[in-house]
Amino acid sequence: MPRSHSHYKDFLDLRGDGRVVLYKRADHQNPKWTVRLKIPDTTGFVVKSTKTTNDHDARRFAENLYYQLEGRARRGEPLNSPTFGRVFDAWSKSLIGHNQRTKKYGNGNVRRIELWALRYFRDDRIDQVTENRLGDYIEWRLSQPRRPAVASLKNERTALRQLFAFAKRKGYINEIPELRIKSARPNARPDIPDAEWKRLCDYLPLFVDKAQDKRRQRERYYLVLYILILANTGIRIGEARKLQWRDISSTRTLTGETRAVLTVRGKTGERETVCNIGVDRFLAELKSFRTADLTAFHLTTSISSVVGTAHRSAALRLGSIAS
Repeated sequence: MPRSHSHYKDFLDLRGDGRVVLYKRADHQNPKWTVRLKIPDTTGFVVKSTKTTNDHDARRFAENLYYQLEGRARRGEPLNSPTFGRVFDAWSKSLIGHNQRTKKYGNGNVRRIELWALRYFRDDRIDQVTENRLGDYIEWRLSQPRRPAVASLKNERTALRQLFAFAKRKGYINEIPELRIKSARPNARPDIPDAEWKRLCDYLPLFVDKAQDKRRQRERYYLVLYILILANTGIRIGEARKLQWRDISSTRTLTGETRAVLTVRGKTGERETVCNIGVDRFLAELKSFRTADLTAFHLTTSISSVVGTAHRSAALRLGSIAS
């Protein structure tokens, strides 16, 4: 580029190879230095204002920026990474034209980011929004007068992942940063310790024997089998309520053990669960007791029907164990 170029008032090639060039625009009354960089192994130029009229400060800014961008290019990072605010604008516009259901869902996610994340990250380069930076954001959110619920933070995380996925498709970032959210109840459903489980199992026969009458003894016996089956199968209460005798089969393990297999249907759909050793005996006792309890036994009888009353009447005394 010749020094007499009409668009430039001053022109300095700091290295003599065109990689770091400083110039001032001739059409400005009090122009500041602008730097134009050519980074090796990249296409195009990087042009940026130094925001200073001082020759020494402009030179230092240009050299520092060159080394910074050269390092990013060697690491495979994008050179011209836009701000979070610019990516947000482009992402929200990309959602226009979707069908009504998708549009409503997208608008909800746009609004979630607008309320908080955009305020926090607007001027940050999108490639600088790292996992650590997101962690700072969560701490900031939790420090607000109106503390957000964990569910709200998880919804924000879903929206942010969509924005970062858009940025990755555009080549602004190489990886989608992970936003980690600690649960408000880190151990909401703890396992029963072995000692407590043994204590419960030892008490269950006494629980049945101490019944005041035949009706309560019957209910308690059903409840005991219900507890033992749920504890040794891992099925949910809702799945147990829908379980029928025809949903029970068996399989043989590689070691030759016969295990009961339950086909259950619940909130995650239909699945099969292989039971622990001994469940087949609990099921046989339940079936035998239920057969004797009915005048006519039907194979389509729901297993949970035999324990429904017992579960409701005794669950309060056993607390969460029946769950």
